[in-house]
Amino acid sequence: MLPVAAAVLLATWATGAFYQAFVPALVENQLHTGSSVVLGLVFAAYMAPSALGAPLGGRFTPAGAQRIGMAAFLAGWIGVITAITSGALPLFIGATVVAGAGQGIAISAATRGLLWGSTVVDRAPIFAVIYLLSYSGATIPSLISGQLSRTLSLPDIALGYGALALIATVFVIIAARSPAWRTGGAGLD
Repeated sequence: MLPVAAAVLLATWATGAFYQAFVPALVENQLHTGSSVVLGLVFAAYMAPSALGAPLGGRFTPAGAQRIGMAAFLAGWIGVITAITSGALPLFIGATVVAGAGQGIAISAATRGLLWGSTVVDRAPIFAVIYLLSYSGATIPSLISGQLSRTLSLPDIALGYGALALIATVFVIIAARSPAWRTGGAGLD
């Protein structure tokens, strides 16, 4: 389950870092607004819907919720790239909400799957790995894209993050598995 959780955490946290690092300039240059209110709305549109992830994702098995969450996350990214290309701010905000909700569902499910059946003693190392993957997802792509921003345009960088979302989603859809019951039963796919 760890490779699938890693794909979820790396792609979604990379997107959060993308929104922090590049979206202010992207909103101004590609979507033609310098409004601080709009910029705050765009960032909130990604982060706030993720809070719905646990209650929504909890209705499905961990594998099912990861697949659903990442599919929504990818659909959001497709909308974001379409909005950047067309300069459509409302589409950008709407797609951001979809991506944010998807990331919340997927992260919650990945965490739930990794913690399944763990004891209190097991949880600290599990969360250490979760945070290591999450912050690596935020920092490593940001470092790379920051260097690439010297030669690539913001839409090109967004396309790269969208490609990361695509690769992670395909991997999750193919490889996601739910944990086995404590009795050693079959997975909960």
